[in-house]
Amino acid sequence: MQDYFLKTDRLTMRIPTIYSLDNWYNLQLDAEVIKYLGDGNPRAKLEIEKNLCKTIKHYHQYNFSFFDIYENNIFIGIAGLFHLEFDEKNEDIEIGYVLHKKFWGKGYATELTKKIIHHGLYKLKLKYLVACCHYDNTSSSKVMLKCGMKYLKKYKYKGIYNCDLYQIKV
Repeated sequence: MQDYFLKTDRLTMRIPTIYSLDNWYNLQLDAEVIKYLGDGNPRAKLEIEKNLCKTIKHYHQYNFSFFDIYENNIFIGIAGLFHLEFDEKNEDIEIGYVLHKKFWGKGYATELTKKIIHHGLYKLKLKYLVACCHYDNTSSSKVMLKCGMKYLKKYKYKGIYNCDLYQIKV
């Protein structure tokens, strides 16, 4: 039985379980890591647990969600597909990732995003995918462009946060 959902040359994407909670919590403790997520403030462990449970349920319902990301069995972050704004009523499917700081600048975000795009467009047969990143998050903007996404428009994430919206189509 395989222990992964998707793989790249360096990375393994595993379906999260409730046992992922400590990894998810520790990832989101770092203020630099979450600087461009929501309001940029650390989340309580209970809120992270709620989001993790929603992620697990989302996977079982839609066959896509966030995945735990590992390199050589070392947890490096989370990445995947989910409904835009983490709202299942939203028809747009968004690519997202959050990586531990020590794994930045190594090409992992691009590697993950390319694999996830391929999975979403060619395995799940989605017509397009979007990515939303904070105006000031130039590193993520570069990842989107490297992966073939095109700038679409300015966007207010959850009606509050200033973002740039990118899109890629089949």
